[in-house]
Amino acid sequence: MPLYDVEYVCPLTATQQEQLAIAFTELHSTRFNTPRFFINVRYTDASNQVVFRGGVRRKYNRVILRTRAGENRTREIYIEHCKSIVAEWERIVGKEGENGLRTVWVLGALTTALEAGIARPKTGEEDEWLVTNRPLFEALAEEGDEDYVELLKEIQNRE
Repeated sequence: MPLYDVEYVCPLTATQQEQLAIAFTELHSTRFNTPRFFINVRYTDASNQVVFRGGVRRKYNRVILRTRAGENRTREIYIEHCKSIVAEWERIVGKEGENGLRTVWVLGALTTALEAGIARPKTGEEDEWLVTNRPLFEALAEEGDEDYVELLKEIQNRE
């Protein structure tokens, strides 16, 4: 499901990384009604990465969201989501100089996914998918799969 790929050039502490992951997860879960369990955040120190834009070497922080495009998710919704990501970054990391978040990209490249043998739902069909697959989630949780234990807790809290 969604992957937030954070490339940073300013130093990020473990606490800042955790706070950003929590913030991005909350934003995505709330805006798109996606269980938190599905949202991934990955960090890459890009301070030594060479990037040229317009023939000039650039160093800046960026967040790339790889997700599924859906008919029910308009460009305007994604623009608002990007603005929310920037606001959370500025709250947690700052916006001055090298600390600023220069770019947020949304790439709708994820066609489908399979995890623990379960096909992911189509965009906008998450609620029905959760109901249909709940017996399987419960079986995995009973087997001790911590991810599905957490997913069931979240589902119960939403109910």
